[in-house]
Parts: sequence; C-alpha cells; structure tokens
Amino acid sequence: MITWMQKNKKYLVVTIWISVIAFVGAGFVGWGAYDLNNNRATSVATVGHRNISVQELQQKYNQIYDYYSNIFDGQFTQEKAEEIGLENIAMQAVIQDNLLLNFADDIGLSVSDEDVLKYIVADPSFQTDGAFNKNLYYDVLRRARINPNDYEKNLKRQILMDKINFILKTTATQKDIELMNAAFFMQDRVAVEIIKSDKNEITINEDELKQLWENNKNNYMTDTLYGLQTLYIESNDIDVNATELTAYYNDNKDKYKDSDDKIIAFENAKEQVLKDYSLEKNKTQALEKYIAVKKGEISTDSEIYITENNATFDMQEIKEANLGETIKPFIYQNGYLITKIKSITPPQPMSFEAAREQVLEIYKFDKSKEILESKTKAALANFKGKDIGFISRDLNQTIDGLEIHEAQAFVSQLLESPNKKGYIVLDDKAVIYEILEQKLLTNNINNNYKQLVEQNIANLKNSELMQDLTNELQKRYVVKEYIKR
Repeated sequence: MITWMQKNKKYLVVTIWISVIAFVGAGFVGWGAYDLNNNRATSVATVGHRNISVQELQQKYNQIYDYYSNIFDGQFTQEKAEEIGLENIAMQAVIQDNLLLNFADDIGLSVSDEDVLKYIVADPSFQTDGAFNKNLYYDVLRRARINPNDYEKNLKRQILMDKINFILKTTATQKDIELMNAAFFMQDRVAVEIIKSDKNEITINEDELKQLWENNKNNYMTDTLYGLQTLYIESNDIDVNATELTAYYNDNKDKYKDSDDKIIAFENAKEQVLKDYSLEKNKTQALEKYIAVKKGEISTDSEIYITENNATFDMQEIKEANLGETIKPFIYQNGYLITKIKSITPPQPMSFEAAREQVLEIYKFDKSKEILESKTKAALANFKGKDIGFISRDLNQTIDGLEIHEAQAFVSQLLESPNKKGYIVLDDKAVIYEILEQKLLTNNINNNYKQLVEQNIANLKNSELMQDLTNELQKRYVVKEYIKR
C-alpha cells in the first residue's frame, strides 16, 4: 500500500503546510465549554475507540478555512466563517474521518513505522537535491513549532485515511458512462403546441376567495406595531468659523464621497459639513434630554405608531428594546429623536378586507393554473402539433411561442420525462409535446469530455458510497461530543 501511495502522492491529502500545522491561517478557535471528565479534558469528542483532540479539530478547521479562502479568492473572513457555522462543519468532518478510521481498524488496516518513514523520506519538503535530509526535516518542524512525534502521529493517521479511501474508491463503469452520455447527448425530434392562460377567463367568486383566506389566514399577518412616545430635538444653528469647519472636514473626509468613491472638495461639501458639524455639537444637548426623559424629569411631547415597513428611520434598536425602555437619541431629519417604547403589538391575522388584495393574487394564480390545465388536457386529446425538429439539453435559442428561458426550462423537463407524449406547465403557458424520434450524437463526444464524464461519475459514486457508509458507521460506533455550544 505504501508503494502505491509513493507513486500516487497527488492522492494524499496530507501536506506539512495544510494538514499538520495547527493554529495558523484561520487562527486558533475557541471551542466553547468542555465536559471535563476523565479523558474528556484532552478531547473534544470520542468516536468508537478513538479520541478527537483539540489539535485534530483545529487542523480540520484550518483545512476547511483554507479551502473556502481559496474559493473566495482570499476574501473569506472569520466573520463569514462564523456565519456559515464553520466550527460545526469542522466537527462533523473530523467525526466522519474518525468513523472511517474506526472502520479501518476493525477490518485490519494499519500503518507501520516503516510506512511513515518511507513517506517522510519521499516528501520533497524534506529533501535537498532530491535526497532526504534529516537535518532539514527537524529544522522545518522546529521552525513550524511542531514536535516530530506529533507530526508522525498525525501522518500515521492520515496515511491510514488514505488507505481506507483507496480501498473504497470506485470508478465509472461503461454502463455509467453510456447513461450519462445519453442524458447529455440525446436529441429528441419533437412536435409541440403552446397553450396560454388568459386572466380574462378568470371569474372571481367572493365566497371562494374568502374561504381561501379562512384556510390560510395565518399566512396573512400584520407587522409588529410599535407605539412610541417621542421627543424631537432640532439641531440649532451654531456660529462656526472657517478654521473649525475645515478641521472637522479634514477629520471626516471619508464621509464626503461622490458616486465614484472620490472625496468631495471642501467647498462642494461645505453645506453638508456644516449640517454634520451642527449635529455633532448638539449631541450633548440631546443626550442630556435623553437622561432627563429616562429619569422622568421631562416628558415626551408626541406619540407615533409605526411598523418596520413604514418607519422612516432604522428600527433595529427599537426591535431589540423592551417595553418601557427609552432609546438613546439618534439622528432624525435635522436633529435627534428620543423614543420610549409605549406598546408592542405582535403580529396577528389580518381581517379579510385587509388581506384581500394579497389573497386575490394567490386566488388568480391558482384559478389561472386550473383553467390552463383544463384547456391543455382538452387540447392533448386532439393534439397534432408543430414539428420543431431536434432539440437537446444545450438548447440556446427560442422556440416559437416561448422565450429562451422558457424554452430551456421546457427542454430540461422534457428530457427528464419518461413519457413520449404529454405536457409541461411553465408559469402562464403549457407546452403539449410528442417525441417523434430520438438519436444519440456520440460522434460529438471528444476525449476531454469523456474524461470529464468519467471523473464526475466516479466522484458522484464515491460521494454516495461514502455517505451511505458513514450513515451505517454512525449506527456501529458511538459518537460523543464534549463541546457545549
């Protein structure tokens, strides 16, 4: 097995810079609280008889982080990693690895010290002029702050992973290739007839409309309604000399940019600069009144009732506030607005009258579809159709009566249909079809495509095989996670 791996090193995922060096690239991740019992103190999980260490999880996290970073051309950040739940992805990936490692142990696969030595000696990272250099090996690891024992232990685990993956690897059969080619290179000669819906054929039945609302009233909810007690503090004009205003502009230049992201000259931005400067200077007064409102020393002077959809200012703080809470003043119009949460009315079902227009759209859509289906079925019984010739999956043109995107959607569904004759509904149109003839254009398949097809089939089969195997192994080996998230 090690001989095969030496000859096929491109299949080995372990490299010193990606698989081994922990705590680089993405940086160290805090993995939450631990369940500190027995050997759990040094493990984040156990799978079968194998423990998963913090280092192993961190290495997997870094590998996946590096993968996403390459996809996003270096624009992948720690914030985006948190958004997609990269910690959880890494945990599930390392658990899957250890399910396979347990399986490898059980079927008798192992990695000897000789296997590890042969791989290290063959690694170009540790060679000088094509020959293994022991001093270089220790120097590289020392500079990377990696203990040789840890590196070799990690390498042994990775070689075992490659052995089990090699054993499980499957390839595309000739039958697989023929089926895939048929899917992509099959051409159908088709006769079609386009049936269109007509909204003028729809008759509105108010009883049916009301029943539709009744059956789905929880889909038509009002927005959360906020009752706010407010106090508006208008920004007072202040005397400011040119020196002060210019200094404020220079400190805040990045706020004044045109559509090309270029900084606007002071003279052209002067009016806005003066407005912003006045707001800044009046901020203290607004904060003082906010404290007074909060203490009950002064009262608000108006009330408004708003929802997120009709608000003329950012609602985020208000949405997060509690009933009775006073929100710090924020810029509003030409001054500051202090708001106090008087009431919060949660969403509730709309009345039929309020929801009628929304319900009517659904009603018309459903009725239009019913009428279209009825007309299409009637036309299908006497279908003759127009022969449009041969079409294939890579169609990139219109069909008479269909826009190009509609034609492509029709072809895609047609080639997946087992029926020689039938119809396909596309929004407000239906296409009745009959397949008159089929042919396979195998002469158009070049070698590059053949290789691509074989590779994609093999990847798909291996992915499905691995998923099925993992599902079975989860039943065989107990998985315990010790991180509390």
